[in-house]
Amino acid sequence: MMNSTKIKDDDNDDVVIITGPDLTSTKSYMDKKEYRHITLPNGLQCVLICDTVAMRQRKMDGYYDDETEDESDDSSDDEDNDDGSEDEDGTRKAATALLVNVGSYHDPPYLQGLSHYLEHMLFLGTETFPIENQYDSFLSQHGGDDNAYTDMEHTLYHYCIPQDNKQHVWKALEMFSSFFKCPLLKGEMADRELKAVESEFELNKNSDDARLSQLMSFTCGMDGNAPIMGNDWKSVLSTSTDDGSGGGGSSGKPFHPFAKFPWGNMNSLKTEPEANGVDVMKELRDHYNTHYFARNMRLVVMAGYELDEIQRQVVQCFKDVPANPRSNVVDTTNATTTNLHPYNMPFHSSSLGKIYRALPVRDHHTLTLTWQIPSICQHWKTKPADYLAHLLGHEASGSILAALKQHGWAMGCSAGTGEDGEGDSSMHALFTFSFSLSKEGVRNWESVVNVVFSYIGMLKYNFLEGYVDTNGEKKEGLPLWIYNELKSIADLSYKYADEGDVTDAVEEVAENMAPWYNLPIERLLDGDSLLFGDVVDNSCVKDLLFNYLTPQNLRVDFMSSLFGRDADFKEDAPPSSEEKKADDADEMVIASNDSEDPIFDVQKAGPPTVEPRFGTKFWVESISPNTLKHWNEHAKPQLPSSDLKLPPINPYIPTQFDLKPLPHDDASHPLLNSSVKVCLGNGKKKHWYPACVVKFKAEGNKHLLLLHFEDEHEEWYTLDSNIVGTEGNNPIEIGFESTFDKGNVKFKVTAVPREGEGMVFSYGDADHEMDVEEGTVFPPIPPASPASRLPQLVYDKNSLKMWHLQDRRFKRPLADLRLNFVCDGMNDALKQACMDLFCKLCADALAETCYLASTCELGSSLYSTDAGFSIRVNGFDDKVLVLAKQVLDVVMSFRGRDGQTSLPSSIKQCRFDACLEVLLRKYRNAGMEASSFVTGLRLLCLKPSTKSSFSKLKALQGISCDQFVNVINQALKKIAVEAYYHGNICRDDADQAAHMISEALTSHHLGLPKKKLPTNLVIKAKAAVDHHLVASPTVNPKDANTAVEVYFQIGKDELTNRVLTDLLEHILDEPFYNELRTKEQFGYEVSCGAKWTFGVLGMSFKVVTACKTAEEASDRIDRFLSEFRKELESMSDESFMEHLVALAKVKLEMFESMEDECGSYWDEICEKRFDFESHRTEVQCLRSITKEKLLSAYDDWLHPVCHKGKPKKRRRIVFHVIGEGAIGRPEVKDPNDVGAQIDGLVTTFHDSVKSETWGKITFAKP
Repeated sequence: MMNSTKIKDDDNDDVVIITGPDLTSTKSYMDKKEYRHITLPNGLQCVLICDTVAMRQRKMDGYYDDETEDESDDSSDDEDNDDGSEDEDGTRKAATALLVNVGSYHDPPYLQGLSHYLEHMLFLGTETFPIENQYDSFLSQHGGDDNAYTDMEHTLYHYCIPQDNKQHVWKALEMFSSFFKCPLLKGEMADRELKAVESEFELNKNSDDARLSQLMSFTCGMDGNAPIMGNDWKSVLSTSTDDGSGGGGSSGKPFHPFAKFPWGNMNSLKTEPEANGVDVMKELRDHYNTHYFARNMRLVVMAGYELDEIQRQVVQCFKDVPANPRSNVVDTTNATTTNLHPYNMPFHSSSLGKIYRALPVRDHHTLTLTWQIPSICQHWKTKPADYLAHLLGHEASGSILAALKQHGWAMGCSAGTGEDGEGDSSMHALFTFSFSLSKEGVRNWESVVNVVFSYIGMLKYNFLEGYVDTNGEKKEGLPLWIYNELKSIADLSYKYADEGDVTDAVEEVAENMAPWYNLPIERLLDGDSLLFGDVVDNSCVKDLLFNYLTPQNLRVDFMSSLFGRDADFKEDAPPSSEEKKADDADEMVIASNDSEDPIFDVQKAGPPTVEPRFGTKFWVESISPNTLKHWNEHAKPQLPSSDLKLPPINPYIPTQFDLKPLPHDDASHPLLNSSVKVCLGNGKKKHWYPACVVKFKAEGNKHLLLLHFEDEHEEWYTLDSNIVGTEGNNPIEIGFESTFDKGNVKFKVTAVPREGEGMVFSYGDADHEMDVEEGTVFPPIPPASPASRLPQLVYDKNSLKMWHLQDRRFKRPLADLRLNFVCDGMNDALKQACMDLFCKLCADALAETCYLASTCELGSSLYSTDAGFSIRVNGFDDKVLVLAKQVLDVVMSFRGRDGQTSLPSSIKQCRFDACLEVLLRKYRNAGMEASSFVTGLRLLCLKPSTKSSFSKLKALQGISCDQFVNVINQALKKIAVEAYYHGNICRDDADQAAHMISEALTSHHLGLPKKKLPTNLVIKAKAAVDHHLVASPTVNPKDANTAVEVYFQIGKDELTNRVLTDLLEHILDEPFYNELRTKEQFGYEVSCGAKWTFGVLGMSFKVVTACKTAEEASDRIDRFLSEFRKELESMSDESFMEHLVALAKVKLEMFESMEDECGSYWDEICEKRFDFESHRTEVQCLRSITKEKLLSAYDDWLHPVCHKGKPKKRRRIVFHVIGEGAIGRPEVKDPNDVGAQIDGLVTTFHDSVKSETWGKITFAKP
C-alpha cells in the first residue's frame, strides 16, 4: 500500500514523500532493525533502515546527571534535549549504498568499459566538494571506507562511517550525494584515472575466469561485425536487424550487449576511440547525463537514528538529483529506467554446437558447459533454475560428480546461473555446469558430457512419472520432498542469519532493488533468500529440462593445460583488425568417441585464434553429428543404466533450536553488560558513580547483580524489581531507572550492549560523551570480562586440550568446533607435502557426506599447516558433533597402522592418483599472481618452518602410495591436539566433544610431549644502512605486473610497540594511498599495514604496478617515508588525539558474528597468547602514547635518515617480483627452473643473516 506524506525539508519547502509497502514483516527473525521504503518527488526509491540496537546505544543528554544529587529531590534537573546531540559508541557503523541501473551492457559498442571508467571518475571531486581526494580523505580520517563496482546492468557505490559523531554521518551522506548531482568529470583527471583502469585490467589479465568470460563474449557471434576491432563501429548503432536482437553491423550480424568488453582498458577507452574520432570526455559526460538520474537509481541508508531523521537527511541530500536524464540529452520524455529488454539470447546459432579449446594461464583442466536460457528474474518465488542447479550440481551418492569420480575423471563441479549480471540478466540467463577434470577426464571429455545428459534424461523421466499432490491427484514434476527440503533449509538459514557487515547489508538490499532484478518492493528483504509456495514452478522446470538443457543449445568451453599454457606460446605481433574471428575460422571436426587419440592435437589444429583483449589463444571446432546424436540419446527421458539417481533425503537438516541454559551462578539478565550510574553516599549528599553490570545470579527470590566500578571495585546488589520478563523483544532501554537493596540505592541505565557486543561502559556525562564524539578524549573502556565469559580450558589429558565458551552474545542455535593437530617432525618439504595430500585424500573421501551437510548450513574444512593439520565443523549445534565424528573417523583411520603400506579402507585406492594430480597442479600454480607471490616470498624468507610449493612439488614428484603411507604413519604416530568448542553448547556438550575426540584418537594414541612441540621461529633481519634485496621474476613469464613489498622488522611482540605499529598504520595508510595511487598512479594496488609474524612485529608497504620499475616503486616508498616525517612532526595535538581516539574505537568494535568472535579467540589459543581481551589492554596502552613516542618509533623503525641527516640502520628487507619486460627482471633460462631459482633466493637470504632468529617467543600471561 502506497501513502503520500507532505513534509518540510531544511529549506522549509514542502516535499511529498510516497511511503511504500511495509518491509518489517518480511525481515529475519533475529533482525531487530526497522525498515521504510519511500519514493522522493524526483522518483528516487529509497530503503531507510533504522539500526534500532545501535540507536538504543545512543546516549540521550536528558539521562545524564550532575555529579551530585540531593536525596530529598527525586526529580532530575535535566530535561530531554532536542538539539540532536545523540551519540553512539562507535562499535557499529552507518552505511549507505546507491545503485545506478546502468552497467557494462549499456556501454556504447565503440567505447567499451565506459561505465567502469565513469565509476572511477566520480570519486575525483564534485562541484560542491571540488578537492580531488576530499571524500576519501574525510571517510578515512573518521574511520570509514568506501568502494564501488560495475556489473553488467548496474553500478553500485557504497561507504560506511562510524556513528560516534552525528555531523560526520550526515556530512558523509551529503558528500556522497554530490556524486549524483554535480561531479566534476574533468579532462585533466581523466587521463590519470584511465591509468588506474588500465592497472586494474592488468592485475586481472591473467585470471583464467576473466579470460574465459571474455572469450565467450568475443565468440558469441553477436558482435555486429566486430565493433571491437573493426572500423565500422558507427553502423552498429544505426543498422537494425529483423530478429529483434537490437541492432547489427554492416554484415547483417545481430548485435548483443553480451559481446562487449566490460573491463575497459587503455585500448578500448583511448587508443581505439580516438583513432575513430570519438571524443571520449564528451561520451563520458553524455553517459552520465543519460543514465545517472533519480528514477534510474535506488538508495539504501542504514544508521542508528529514527526513521524520520534518516528520511529528513535523505530528502535534503538527494531531492535535487534530476528526475530524468539531463536536459542536454535528447528524448527525455517518459524516462523511467534504463532497460535492455529488446535484446534476446546472447549466443548466435553459429556459436553453438561447438567446442572452444583455450590455453589457460594456470595448470588446470576445466570443462564448462553453457546453455542460454530465458531470464529467470520473474521466477524469484520458487527459483526453478536454482532447483535444477541443486540437482545437477549435487555431490552426494548417485550424483553426476560421484559417477565421474568413480571413473577418475573429475574432482569437483559447480552448476547454476551464478550471482553476477553475466550469468543472470534482464535479457537472458546462462546456465553453466563446470568440471575440474583429471588428465583422464580430459581424454574422456565426451563421456563426461554423456553422464551429464544421462542425468538430465533421468530427471526428465522422473518428471514425467510425476508425483501425487496433497489432494491425491497425480501431477508432472519431481518428488515434492526435494523442493520442501530446499525450502526448509532456506527458511532456517534466513531465520538465524547473522546481521554481518553493515556494508554487505546495505549492498544486498540495494542489489535486490535493481529494476532489472524484478523483485517486488514488499519482498526486497527476503525475496532473494526464501522459497515461496508449496511446489516449484514445474512449468518452468519442464521448459528448461526439455527445451533448453539440450545438446543443440549447448556451448562447450574447454581450458586445459594439456593443450599447452599461455606462456608456452611466443607472443606474436598484435592481431590486426582483419584477424580471423572464431566463427569465420576454418573448422576441424572432432572425431567421435571411437577415435584412437582423443587428446587434442595442437599441431594439427594449426595456429590458434587470439581473443584481442586478454590475448587468450583458442581453437574452435564443430562437435561431430555422431557425438551430438549420442548425447541426444542419453538425454531422452529414461532411467540410466549407471548408478545415477536423485539425491538422498538429507539427514543433516537440524531439528533442535533451543538455546542451552546458562550456568545458574552466571545467568542471563536484561541488565547484564549494561552501564549504569549508581547513587551512593552518606547523609543527604550523594554522588552518582558509573559502573558496569558484570554478573547476575538468582538466590531464591532474590536477583543479585555484580557491579564493577571504575576503580576496579566490585560489589553485589539486590535488585528490587523483577525485570527478567523484559528480556528478548522488550529489552532494557537507556534511561531505565530502578533501585537496589530495598530502595536504598538508586540507579539508571546509561548504555546497553548490542548483539555481538560484550560489556559497555559509559561515564553518563554529556560533556565527556561529546568530547569522545569530537575525538578529543578516549572512549570509556569496558571492564575486563569475568573468566566465565572467556574461553576456559575444560580438558587437559594425554596431549589433548579442550577449550570451551558458551555463547551469550548472539543467541543463535549455532556452534563452532575447531581442532588443531600438531604432528611430530613436520620439518621438511616431503612431510609437509604428504600432509597436504593426506588432507586432500580425507576431504575427497568425505566429500559426499560433507556436501549433504553443507546444504544444511553445516560447514566443514580440513587443511594442512606447517606443523600438522586443522579441522573445523560449524553450523547448527544440533548436528555439529555428528559430522565431526564422521570427519574424525576418516582422518584417524590412518593411525595405528605401523608396517602397513596400503591406504586405510576409508580411502578408495583409485583416488590416490587423482588427488595427487590435483595437488601437484596446485603447487605448479603457486605464485602465479605477482601480488600474492611477493607476500608469500616475504613469509618464506621470515618463516624457516614454511616450505615453498616449489620444494614440495619436487619432493612429491614420483611418490608412490606406499611411500606416502609410510610418511603419514610416522607423522601421525605422536600428535598433540588443541580444540575449541564455542557457541550454543554447555559444559556437558564440551565434555562430550572432548570424550569423542579422545576416543577418535584410538587406543594407539601417543601424545606429543610439550618439549617436543615445534617452535615457531622467525628470521631476524639484519640492521643495516643498505637493505637486503630479494628480487625474483614473476612465476608467470607473461605477467606484466611488478610487485614490490618493503618490509620493516620491528622486533618481538610487546604491548607498547604493537600499539605504536597499529597507530602508524592508521596514520600512514590514507596519505600513502593518496600519494602513490591517486596522485602519482604507481598502480591499482597500493597499501601499507602492520604485520604480526609468529610474535614478531613489522610493517609492510606494498605497490603492484605495470607502469613503473621495481626500483622506482621501492625508492618512492622510502621517499614517502622521508617526506612524511615532517607532516608527522607538524601534526597538531588535536589531529593526533583524533587518530588515537579513532584507533581506540576501531579496537573496541564489537564482533560482527559468532564466527568472528570464535575466530578471534581461536587465534589466541593457537598462537599461545591467550590474551582474549587484547583490545582492552591495547586501548589502555593507547592512552599513554604521546606524539613524541610515536615520532621516536617512526625514527627508529621507518625513517631513512638519523637526526644528523645521515642514512641510518633499519631492519629493512625489499622484495621485488618483476614482471615481463620490466627493467631488472632476473633472467630465467628455463621457465621450469623458476621454482628452484626462488628457493635459492630464500636460501641466500637465510645465509646472509646466518639464519639468525628471534628465538623462542613466549607471551606473558594476561
